[in-house]
Parts: sequence; structure tokens; C-alpha cells
Amino acid sequence: MKPTMLASDFDGTLCQKYSPETYPATPEVLAAIREFREDGGLFGVATGRDWYWSWRELHENGKLDFDFIISLNGAQIYDRAGALLYEATADGKTEIGGQTLIRALADRCWELVGDYFTVIVGKTRYNFSKNMPMGGEYDDDLYVPHTVLDEITTFHMAGTRASDMATALSATDALLDEFGAYLNVLHTGGRSLDIPPAGIDKGVAVSRLAERLGVAQENIWTAGDSGNDLAMLAPFHGCAMTDGAQEAKDAAEFVCRDLTEVIARIKASKSC
Repeated sequence: MKPTMLASDFDGTLCQKYSPETYPATPEVLAAIREFREDGGLFGVATGRDWYWSWRELHENGKLDFDFIISLNGAQIYDRAGALLYEATADGKTEIGGQTLIRALADRCWELVGDYFTVIVGKTRYNFSKNMPMGGEYDDDLYVPHTVLDEITTFHMAGTRASDMATALSATDALLDEFGAYLNVLHTGGRSLDIPPAGIDKGVAVSRLAERLGVAQENIWTAGDSGNDLAMLAPFHGCAMTDGAQEAKDAAEFVCRDLTEVIARIKASKSC
């Protein structure tokens, strides 16, 4: 029998509530995923978060086995053991208007969005603060000096965080206009922006992984709730969450309450 793959967003999809008893998912969702995998299904998350964070939440907090992690909105794909299967990077040293790409991006994010800017290189995250050019610790976050930007040659994803959603939305369009030839800019549905390399998103990553795993197009299922999930909802059997953004529901084939309903739909499709 041909394998079936389910790629789920984490925040707002796998994890819908952040209380201890429902984190990283409800017991019902975790049980449904375990049964799905016992029946031969391939399950993993497709998230904007990094591999370390995702592995910890699934493996340690969820006590959940999984088959893959698509992290950084598709810029990295890992197998269950943490081996890197695929990566895409942006060239931070590309020159734009007399600056390197990474410097120009940081400056524009600080101008358009707010104080916070982050860059992920491999499995390392560097946090930068506009107001702390020499680096330091503030509110439990550790910021590195701005000079570290000059040491970054390639990176997997950058990110920033606005004070409100309206600012995040307007900054998304502005940054795409300026940097779209080199970078993708994804509004995650709240105040945050994720910035992977151009041409990279969750949909591209799901397609690459499915091809590697031998999963046919008709057996690919995805679940999400926000703007950075659109690229993986529309091309496959996309399932948007009932409490998700309207744009996610519009892009999806189905609207479901949670992953138990998604997995029920997968089972029903196999019995047809």
C-alpha cells in the first residue's frame, strides 16, 4: 500500500492551547497521531520554528514519535533522528545598495517593524536588538553585538517581530518589494515575520520530502491555520483549523476542528 503523509503546522494546529494539560497537543490528538503512524502513516510538523525547539516539544513534552520535521518554513528538513535531509540558504553577503543583504535586511526590519531581529544559521540562532548594538541580556533574552552580522555569510532564515499585526502586514509587503529577489517574507498570522530564502516555503518542502519518501501527490495531507501555511494547504489535501485565519480556510480543501478530524478524514478517504 502506498504511504500517506501528514504534515502539520505546530502553533495553532497541533498545539491549539498552551495550558500544561493540552501541550503540545491534547491527549486525543496525540493518541490519533500514534494510531495514524501505527497504521503506516508518516507524520511530522512543518513549522517556522527551528529543529531543536520542535524536537523537544514533540519528543520530550509530547512523548510523540514522528517521521520528519520541516523547520524554518521549509529551509531545513530533518528526519526523525535529526539528520539533515535538505537545506536552502540565502547569501548574506550579496550586495544591495552598498550594504550586504543581511545588513540591509536588519536595518529595514528595525526601521519598519521594531527592535527585534533574529538570524538562524544551521542550528544556531542569533538575536539582535536595535537598541543594544553591543549586545547584552534583556528580559531573559541574550542579544549578540551587531558586528556578528558582518560574520554571517549564509543563513537559513531571518525573522522579526512587530508591536501589532497591522505593522507586521504592512512590513511584509514592503520587505517583499525590496528583497523579494533574494528572500521570501511570510506573515505568520500574528506580530511575527519569517524570512526564508526566495522560493522557499512549507509547500515546496512538503513536495521535496514527499518525493524523497515515495509519497504520491494524492496521499499528501497538510494541516495549518495561518498565512505561512497557505503554500502547503492549497496544493495537497489541505485542512485548515476552524479557529484559523480566513485565508487559510479559503486555501484549504477541508476545515477541521483539530488533527483528530484531519486523521478521521484520511481514514475515510482510504475506505472509499
